[in-house]
Amino acid sequence: MLQDQFKYYIFEPAAPTPLQAPVILFIHGFIAISPSGYQGWINHMVRKGYVVVWVQYQTSALTPTKSYTANARTAWADALYRLQNFWWESHVRPIIGANGLPETMIAAHSVGGWIGANIAATVGTSFPTVPIPLALVAIEPGTKNLVPGEDFSKISPNTALVEVVGDADTVACKNDAIKIFSQTTQIPASLKNLLWVQSDAHGAPAQVANHFFPNTDGFNDDATIDNRDYNITWKISVGTAECVFGGGPDAGACVYGLGAGNLLQIWLGRWSDGVPVKPMVYFADPTTLPAIPGCPL
Repeated sequence: MLQDQFKYYIFEPAAPTPLQAPVILFIHGFIAISPSGYQGWINHMVRKGYVVVWVQYQTSALTPTKSYTANARTAWADALYRLQNFWWESHVRPIIGANGLPETMIAAHSVGGWIGANIAATVGTSFPTVPIPLALVAIEPGTKNLVPGEDFSKISPNTALVEVVGDADTVACKNDAIKIFSQTTQIPASLKNLLWVQSDAHGAPAQVANHFFPNTDGFNDDATIDNRDYNITWKISVGTAECVFGGGPDAGACVYGLGAGNLLQIWLGRWSDGVPVKPMVYFADPTTLPAIPGCPL
């Protein structure tokens, strides 16, 4: 079981199967060590034409937290090498950018978002080497001081950063998201968005912005897949992917991940009686995020 902390799964688009595609690194939350917990989210990205690599950075809750980032990086590097060089295996090959490296981005939840920021911050200074991600989409990132943080000012200024914080997330809370956002001043405002999700119990299922809504198996939530997936997690991750990779069907896709509060970005649809679901809120200044009841200020 020791090798499980370097395990990964590769999900590839099919019917039609492209010869090449950009690659998205997916990093799970704490002890969510089966891709089934996020299968709906993964499938959505794959159906949009992306190769998704899901990495497992822990064998169990006993895996030392200080090893999470290195474990995820090792699995990620191995998966990319496999996709490029295992000619005897049938794979959708990574699109290679002008720098000679695969075009990649990171999508992550919970502590996975923190790990993703660590990986992005140590490109070129840690082994094994991995490409600079074109984007990091971190949904409710948090570490509770368990996983050491890197110097986030080292993240490439060309890496788009999109963070999401839920108003009822009492697990990750908001401070780690604020830390990542505040320490990445090298990334221009045009490539940084911080979004606040408002809970709405007007109808059923209640649209609660808790820590577990990005899961698609219903764990600790009142729905498996619902509007929060389609209009928050999936819309933002795929919109950001189409923006940074280009070549997608929606020429205006950047507005969904990097819209800076554009209605198309924050709109979450309507309840069955026509009442709008409370939209997301864009914050340019992370220090002005509202307090989350049950979390440190």
